[in-house]
Amino acid sequence: MMYGVQAVISLLLCFALCWVGKRALRLFHPRVRVDLELTAKDNLAFAVPLGAYYLGILIVMGGPLSGEPSGSLAWDAGTLVAWGLLAVVLLNVAALAADRLVFPRIDLHAEIVQGGNLAAGILVAGIYLSSALLVLGALAGEGGLLPAAVFWLYAQGLLVLAAAAFLRLVGGDVTAEIRKDNRAVALSVAGLLVAMANILRMAITGSFEGWGVGFAAATGYALAGLAILFAARWLTDWLLLPGVTIRHEVLEQAVPNVGVGYLEALFYLGLSILVGWTL
Repeated sequence: MMYGVQAVISLLLCFALCWVGKRALRLFHPRVRVDLELTAKDNLAFAVPLGAYYLGILIVMGGPLSGEPSGSLAWDAGTLVAWGLLAVVLLNVAALAADRLVFPRIDLHAEIVQGGNLAAGILVAGIYLSSALLVLGALAGEGGLLPAAVFWLYAQGLLVLAAAAFLRLVGGDVTAEIRKDNRAVALSVAGLLVAMANILRMAITGSFEGWGVGFAAATGYALAGLAILFAARWLTDWLLLPGVTIRHEVLEQAVPNVGVGYLEALFYLGLSILVGWTL
């Protein structure tokens, strides 16, 4: 009976935390009117990242919800609320940081709100989901709040560096393509960000055995996983798209191939799951 009551309370708290997340979004983006964008303007470009934002909050809730109950209803509810509030703050902070550091030459939120740019919306959705995975990985560790904060920052930095390196290797002006509402490019980059974050999540999750051991293990796992992910772009060309290249399909055609961008995004995500099962 207690388990059923606790489950209901947990679900209600998750809904409440999504409402808190909506209010927090207004604090970080005071010019944005959520209800106006969704209803009066029917802005799909806004709805896509907003849905990912709420999903990100719920993903982080998987940390306390997937563990064993402590036996105290009040303690478990308090833990869930604490995780949720921290997730809301970190999601918004990480999204702003990625926006400024990975895509400094474009105001993604202005593209979404003022221009209804769906490509920008897809990209921000990927940023929110990747940020949620890193928060989940850091908080799911067993070393306490300080190691969680340090390894979250470390993983966030690795994600920014890896994303910048990948965009340089791919070539082409991704920022210009996003401004042109190239949804194929947006899908592939968003999928890559989520896949990278999934690998980094696994790299920073686990028991804390000291700073040196922790950083060495996280770095080794992250580098191995990200190297495999980088190789996936060429594997996708050879195995899944014989006779053509992803670059041509998503960047060089007059009409970008959204289907190829979608395929590439899912291939990256699936590969990141395989990395977790094999490394």
